[in-house]
Amino acid sequence: MNAKPWDKYLLVAVALVVIGLSALFFMKVSGFSERFQLMSAVPNNEIAETEANVAKIATGYVQRKLVWETVGKGSGAAKPVPLFVSIPIVEAKGKLYDMLDPEEEPLRPPVTNTWLITNNLDFLSAGVLAHDPDGDGYTSLEEWDAKTAPTDPDSHPPYADKLLFGGREQQEYTLQFSARPDQERFQIKRVRTRKWPQDENFYLRVGETSDDGQFRLDSFEEKKAKNQFGIEVDAAVLTVTYLPKGGNYQLVKGVETVIPTYFALMQFKLDPSFKEYVKEGDAFNLTIDSETKYRVVKVNEGSVVISYQTGDAPEQTVEIKKN
Repeated sequence: MNAKPWDKYLLVAVALVVIGLSALFFMKVSGFSERFQLMSAVPNNEIAETEANVAKIATGYVQRKLVWETVGKGSGAAKPVPLFVSIPIVEAKGKLYDMLDPEEEPLRPPVTNTWLITNNLDFLSAGVLAHDPDGDGYTSLEEWDAKTAPTDPDSHPPYADKLLFGGREQQEYTLQFSARPDQERFQIKRVRTRKWPQDENFYLRVGETSDDGQFRLDSFEEKKAKNQFGIEVDAAVLTVTYLPKGGNYQLVKGVETVIPTYFALMQFKLDPSFKEYVKEGDAFNLTIDSETKYRVVKVNEGSVVISYQTGDAPEQTVEIKKN
């Protein structure tokens, strides 16, 4: 079919509009450089003088340390406090305690308020010093005394502080200088005791050690003495070394000499199952503290002296009273 005449007229009109717009755009582009021309700048080296007084005042405001005034104390004492942090004020015993004031008396003596705040302890609790926040077996008061950290399980007082002395046990070793079979040998009798249930005779020369390995004969000395009837008798003396302890003892002929060996019953607060009899002079270990060497130095009737050393640290000595 042939197009209607009005369709042709419409196409011609659209074409004329497009041609007109194209011509207008071309004219605008061609005149762009004439309308936008750069102007030459005229240099001006004149700068106004600085207002020194104004600058000094401004610098002072910037450098000034702002102080927040505490109103909880009633005295209005000024101190630097973070603006958006509340000041802990505690009322106890009819008195207000400013926990941030280093001059304030302790809320939980003898511990300072600063120490409580620094270690984030519950200072509102009356029993805070009896707490063990890090679970290492030591109270906050014990940590304060030892200058250790109450919230760090690896920082605590020495484990020796938790050792207990349960009592002293005595083991007797009894000797008697009985006779002198010849010029070189001496008869020494070991008398029966609970530890040594049978009598035994040793025939030793000076410098020799007994068959049970307990003592060494060191020397002999001729002596005379008068008995209760005034009669002069043989009172020769043998000197022996008791090897388990290293002490020297003198055996007078015919007289029983008791050489005591003491044992300490050691206990440990952090491990109720630990109960061990330790001979005077011997060492013992704690499972929880394998790096430290413990030794019983002296066992008294009412106390025990122990030493302990960790690595290359100096050896420490402490006396523990009987429970």
